Amino acid sequence: MIIVISHPLDAHATRVLDRLAARGQPAALLDVADFPDRATLTLDFAEPAKPVGWVDHETRGRVRVTDATAVWWRRPQLPMLDAVTDDAARGFVHGEWHEATHGLYRLLDCPWMNPPDSNDAASRKALQLQVASRLGLRVPDTMMTSDRGEAMAFVERLGLDHVVYKIFSATYQVWRETRRLGADDLPMLDSLRLAPVIFQELIPAVADLRVTIVGDQVFAMAIDTRGTSYDVDFRISLAQARTSAATLPPDVEVSLRALMGELGLVYGAVDLRLTPEGEYVFLEVNPAGEFLFSEHGSGQPITDAVAGWLAAPEAS
Repeated sequence: MIIVISHPLDAHATRVLDRLAARGQPAALLDVADFPDRATLTLDFAEPAKPVGWVDHETRGRVRVTDATAVWWRRPQLPMLDAVTDDAARGFVHGEWHEATHGLYRLLDCPWMNPPDSNDAASRKALQLQVASRLGLRVPDTMMTSDRGEAMAFVERLGLDHVVYKIFSATYQVWRETRRLGADDLPMLDSLRLAPVIFQELIPAVADLRVTIVGDQVFAMAIDTRGTSYDVDFRISLAQARTSAATLPPDVEVSLRALMGELGLVYGAVDLRLTPEGEYVFLEVNPAGEFLFSEHGSGQPITDAVAGWLAAPEAS
């Protein structure tokens, strides 16, 4: 039994589940948001050395989660606790669900894509840049700060026309693209004290590269946004961009494989920029990054690679 931890509106999860079904591989979606209204959770320690955990869902029936042969930590949700209106009680109930679900995860003695602890640590952009640099990849000059004075010093050092800024992580409620810093943005630096921001050197590029790594397989796609309406963040102008499968230089691929190993990742979506001088600059790795757009734009079989790893992780 393969377990995919995500939610029904996640197209990546449903695409992989469909591919697994076509291969005759038993698989189930575990949506934590189904707790507590649509599903119950049980951990049975009748045999303490071999506890059994299962989920009973109102429509999908029982899934014995501890029978998992592989797990994809794709888009884990939180329990839906809207019925708990008292703030103190909600905090308590949230903590109880967190302990129970993460206790269940610890019982799953099987390969993970990715192990939750590794996934969490690898999501930290500060750590990513440090490890990538240590492994020989060039990273942009970067300042992460909640201090207006430090931000201004960074801007003055690089020059206003050579700085971009971006958020640490997106949510369903808040998403922001990477943006050029302009003169009109400077008065807003006073609000940095409310939340830190990532400021980076603007890397001129002839192409962005999305590199999707699945186990031992590497799928690179070049994205040329030159001449489009937005060339700082390819997500904004992807429909206008020219995309194609790409081949990485051997030394860059070796460094990216080493990065995955250092961060403990099986799956990762890496963003690079290729400069006019032919240098590959590391921007970030998303341990649960999207791949369907890259599969479409490059013609590479990434869904099959994910499904194949989950079906036979020891062979990948």
